[in-house]
Amino acid sequence: MIAIGVDVHKRQCTVAMQAEDGEVRFFEPMENTREGWQELLEQLPAETEIALEVSTSGYFAMSVLEEAGWLDRAHWVHTAGIESLRKQKHDRLDAKRLARKLSVSHQEPLPEAWFPPPEIRELRLRARQRCWLAVLRTQVKNRLQSLLQMHGRRPTVSDVFGTAGRGWLASQSLPEATRQSIDQLLRVHDFLLGEIEKAEEYLRAVDERFPELARLRTIPGIGLILAPVIWSEIGRLERFGSARALVNYTGLVPSLYESGDVSIQGGITRQGSTWLRWALVAAANGALLGVNEFARRYRWLRRKKIAPVAKAAVARSLASCVYGVLKSGRQYDPTHRGRRFKAHSKSLGAGQPGVAIGH
Repeated sequence: MIAIGVDVHKRQCTVAMQAEDGEVRFFEPMENTREGWQELLEQLPAETEIALEVSTSGYFAMSVLEEAGWLDRAHWVHTAGIESLRKQKHDRLDAKRLARKLSVSHQEPLPEAWFPPPEIRELRLRARQRCWLAVLRTQVKNRLQSLLQMHGRRPTVSDVFGTAGRGWLASQSLPEATRQSIDQLLRVHDFLLGEIEKAEEYLRAVDERFPELARLRTIPGIGLILAPVIWSEIGRLERFGSARALVNYTGLVPSLYESGDVSIQGGITRQGSTWLRWALVAAANGALLGVNEFARRYRWLRRKKIAPVAKAAVARSLASCVYGVLKSGRQYDPTHRGRRFKAHSKSLGAGQPGVAIGH
């Protein structure tokens, strides 16, 4: 095997090649364009494999390799698993280390990231975009509330962006600069609201292409928006050998440090997909508002744990339930439940059947 290591940057790439005899040589710096990659691929023999780092520029490079039919010979590598961020770091050294790690990947597997197929990438982009628009809308609302607070105004209505709220805003005597700023924020809010509705129209229309979404929405706390976020971040369930593997991927598990007799459990690891972790916590917040096993388990945990720790535990339970629903190919069944949650329900006097936490 001929191993190619590519240190990808926004405008150009550094390419190192390790031949079968172990010798490493470098190509001339390559433009990170579709034409540049096609020119490189034309020079490489069929037994070549390519490793490049996970990044936004690397995303573009992987899409080009996919179009060229090289995806099965491309490796999208987490650079945290490559010893390049040490005392010495430069582009040629990074590319060289990637090539050398790739050449021995049959003995020591590379820390690879999963590059989703086009349909999952599209769903992931649209789901993330809708969430990002909601974040912008929240920032607009917070900014307006901040302006009102600066002038000692406390709204007498629950929603200042509604009809009654806008009437209340119009009746307030405010400086001209503040008035113009508030009017701008209202226009931005209305624009974002329209864009959010357009994004949600697409998410409503993809159930036929992704039947997993309808099954996920049967789980308490998971609705129209969270289902595509969760499914697009998971992508293929075959990547995870068990529910525990998926839970570990979410980064919601407690960190652990052990050495000899010392064992210290810390906060959650926060590894893996940030969007998946956010979606599961948001789903946990929604599930807590209903009457279900997740809400009962949260109340049981709150006897000894603070609220964030208890919510993280419920989010982990939701992740296990997601795995079970996707693995079985069936809708969420509240008549199934894990053994350890029976005691929780009984201790809380639950009269309703539990929830399938870990199928």
